Amino acid sequence: MFRDMGHAASEAECLIRLGEVYLGLGRYEHATGNFERALVMFRKIGDPILEAEALNGLGDVLYRTGDSDKARAHHIDALRLTSEAGTPLQQANAHSGLARACQAVGDSVQAGHHWREALTRYTAIGAPEADEIRSRLAQASDDRD
Repeated sequence: MFRDMGHAASEAECLIRLGEVYLGLGRYEHATGNFERALVMFRKIGDPILEAEALNGLGDVLYRTGDSDKARAHHIDALRLTSEAGTPLQQANAHSGLARACQAVGDSVQAGHHWREALTRYTAIGAPEADEIRSRLAQASDDRD
C-alpha cells in the first residue's frame, strides 16, 4: 500500500517490521531480504536512524545464523550511525548485538563492555531489555567467582 502511494519511508519501516517478524519465526532468509531492502531504501532516503535499525536487524540475523564476525560489522556500523544521531534505543540495540557477537567469538572483555553500555542506555529509556542484561551481567559475575 505504501509503495503504491509513493511513501518510501513508510514502506521501508514496514519492511523492517516484517524482517523482525521473520527473524522471530526463524525464517532468516526472509528476514534478511526485508532488512536488506529496507537498508537500501533508508540509505537512499537519507535516514541514518532507520538505516541503523536495519543494520541491527541484519546483524541479529547473521548472529543467529552463526556469522558473528559479519554480525559484529553490521552492529558497529549501526553504532556509528546512532552515535552521530544520538538515538539511545538503537545505540543500546547495537551494543547488545555487539555483546552477543563478541561473546560468540570468545571476546568476553569486549562483550562485557558492550553489555554494560547497552544496560546504561536501556535503563535510561526504561526499556525492559535492561532486566535481561542485568541478569546476564550478574551470571557472568557469579561465573567468575
